[in-house]
Amino acid sequence: MISLLLKKPCVWGQPLALSVEPINICNLKCPECPTGMGILTRPKGMLTVDSLRNMLKGTAKSLWHLNIYFQGEPYMHPDFFELVTTAKKAELVVETSTNAQFLNYRQAQKTIQSGLDVIVVSMDGSTQGVYEKYRVGGDIEKVIKGIENLVKAKKEARSRYPLIRLQFLAFSYNQHQIKEMKQIAFNLGVDSLEIKKAQIYGVNNKTALLPTQKKLSRYAVQRDGEVQLQGKVRNSCWKHWSSAVVTWRGDVVPCCFDKDAKYVMGNANQQNLKEIWYKTEFKYFRRRVLQAQQDIDICSNCPLSRK
Repeated sequence: MISLLLKKPCVWGQPLALSVEPINICNLKCPECPTGMGILTRPKGMLTVDSLRNMLKGTAKSLWHLNIYFQGEPYMHPDFFELVTTAKKAELVVETSTNAQFLNYRQAQKTIQSGLDVIVVSMDGSTQGVYEKYRVGGDIEKVIKGIENLVKAKKEARSRYPLIRLQFLAFSYNQHQIKEMKQIAFNLGVDSLEIKKAQIYGVNNKTALLPTQKKLSRYAVQRDGEVQLQGKVRNSCWKHWSSAVVTWRGDVVPCCFDKDAKYVMGNANQQNLKEIWYKTEFKYFRRRVLQAQQDIDICSNCPLSRK
């Protein structure tokens, strides 16, 4: 991080965090998700436990956080819990994100037993009609029951973990339910509720989706009617100096906004992650971030690129 503060494309440390994609297949059809929209061009598949195990052997001792999630629903992976336990054996803080359509009580028990530290549960509405506008094909009652199962299983195991973070993506059509969501979160006994600013593809053609409250949106309508991210380009981003994302095939990309793995820095199945971190390709990408971030397409929809 010191190299970022000094505006240097060379990094002097190793990554502190990684996101690893267990699977890029999902059971829902969320309209602002590349997987749900069906626009991912890369092949579908699943990460093997052996691949994760070998990958972690090639990381530095500085690594402390692993997010087992990228594109797709983690609980659709048949060996999801083994992926978690593999990461826990490496003494990492492990997180995942789910639509909670598969969280029956047995799955909740396995979640606690796996040692998972944090689970993000998506619920973008307090009623089925509003919820399914984004989580197309989802059942809100399954989400609620899934959270109840997790809370019950934690109590029975006398475990504080995983911490349960309820996530709500804010749109124009659901912003009126935020107050009710806060009450639901309290009643369910989750650890936190995150009201998140939604990413919208082709936002200039979808302005009706934007929340009316500025604080709930990452976008702002300009005087000429064009919609842009709020704030000015910062030519800086801590993620590229502290973390990376690995697809199920082992391709290492700069961050979670490279959904289609356009900027591949190397492959973790063929090369040590520590070596990839220092490669010329990564150094060149970081230099572009420092000099002309506005020209990098994956940064164009990311609020971290603005100040």
